[in-house]
Amino acid sequence: MATPAEKAMAAGINFDLVMFEGFVHYAMIVDNLTKLKDLPIRDDDVLLCTYPKSGTHWAWEILNMIVAGKVEYAEHWQNSAWLEYRTQEELEKLASPRILHTHLRPSQLPHALWDKQCKVIYVRRNPKDCVVSSFCQFTQQIWKENCSKQPIYTGSWKDYVDLYLDEYLPSGPYFEHTIEWANISEMHEEFEICRVQYEDMNKDCVQEIRRMADYIGRQVSDRTCQEISEACSFKNLKHANENLKDQTYHFRWQNGSSGYFRKGTTGDWKNWFTVAQIERFDKIYEKRLKEKFPY
Repeated sequence: MATPAEKAMAAGINFDLVMFEGFVHYAMIVDNLTKLKDLPIRDDDVLLCTYPKSGTHWAWEILNMIVAGKVEYAEHWQNSAWLEYRTQEELEKLASPRILHTHLRPSQLPHALWDKQCKVIYVRRNPKDCVVSSFCQFTQQIWKENCSKQPIYTGSWKDYVDLYLDEYLPSGPYFEHTIEWANISEMHEEFEICRVQYEDMNKDCVQEIRRMADYIGRQVSDRTCQEISEACSFKNLKHANENLKDQTYHFRWQNGSSGYFRKGTTGDWKNWFTVAQIERFDKIYEKRLKEKFPY
């Protein structure tokens, strides 16, 4: 009987996938995942946690500016501080305070994180928009290391939605990810995280910047919050990442492939989902998450 990883590859994921701790993962990061729980954590670390395509680049850049106290883009792409993709040696070289980020569930993170009482920001986005954004990225990106010259995903939109709802994608199980972060205070008593909604950032980014700054204990003026918001607008941040930053930690894609930045809007899922897909999605969502995260 085929495993979920095998089913995902058969459905069009053109990457080596394996089962790890019961879920589908890219084979190339499993070694890091096995070592991650013992990763040393510093008292002043700030950890950004998101499900893929929930505004990670956006929030990470904002946090870097808040901590730096000035409107200046980080030298490298956010991939330079990605827990599951960087080695322990690479992470150790990062200067404090480190702004780390991950797409992992709480149960996969370093044990020391919860003992150190570090600052953790969790950003969540409407899952239907996450599906659309990840589909567009996977169907347009072609890694230079990919000899087949095919994008990450070559299957249909219908099959992709099914993979997402069945939790077979290498980006991780959406429902398990969200449930664990919703129950974090039950898993780790008295551990307080800062919860941010992507849609709220779109409506009033300055207010959300203020909330994040207050949470991590940084004094940031109203003017600086406004300047950070402008510098991290979709257009400006896309330009900075593609033209101003050092590209050392940027995944290498073949010419013509899309980048991480697509639209930066909300509600685009309405242009993609069929009535039947909406009904199936909502039925599963209501059963698994509605009590904690109503639409």
